[in-house]
Amino acid sequence: MNNKTHDYTNAEWGHDYAIRSISDEGHTVSLTGWGCGISNDDYLILKNGEEGTRYKVDSIRYCGDPHDMWFAEASFSPR
Repeated sequence: MNNKTHDYTNAEWGHDYAIRSISDEGHTVSLTGWGCGISNDDYLILKNGEEGTRYKVDSIRYCGDPHDMWFAEASFSPR
């Protein structure tokens, strides 16, 4: 399997996210975001201060309108 890494440390139009909830002391996050091409088991690099923190996508669901909006659950996955 060829998992992709998606860098979300720099927000731009059509490529951004918002954290909906954080649980398990930051090891699990629920997100809403925008951008295409993310699949289950891919990795997201999320902004954490000046650094980025890697999370593995446990599940992702794309919306029909807008087509690039998604909801995801992800788990902390250090590099």
